[in-house]
Amino acid sequence: MASASQPIRVLVVENHRLIRQELRILVNGFGEFMVVGEAENGELACVLAQQLQPDVILMDVSMPRMNGIEATRWIKKTLPQVVIIGLSVYPNAAVAQDMQAAGASSYLTKDTAPEALYQALHGGLTT
Repeated sequence: MASASQPIRVLVVENHRLIRQELRILVNGFGEFMVVGEAENGELACVLAQQLQPDVILMDVSMPRMNGIEATRWIKKTLPQVVIIGLSVYPNAAVAQDMQAAGASSYLTKDTAPEALYQALHGGLTT
């Protein structure tokens, strides 16, 4: 986990490049967070999580190669300290439950206000 003088390290996992870039800009704009890597699928997310050791992962649910639920389950097994926040276009209660059962601390839809994302990032770090 980052110290008071170190930024909170975030890995953004999203298969759509434009959304991935927007999330990077948004997260870096919060000040105390720094995006340290980006992945476009769950397989790459698993590799980068091990290499980069982020504090937080923003994890898209629907991706090619390995979906966000499978990637979350794998990452939490190997790196249990990493906070994972699930992201999806759809407000689906079953998918939210599946993400949280896999180890995600929270689940947000992509139309969430930036303030809610900020709160989820902080909330996952304090639990």
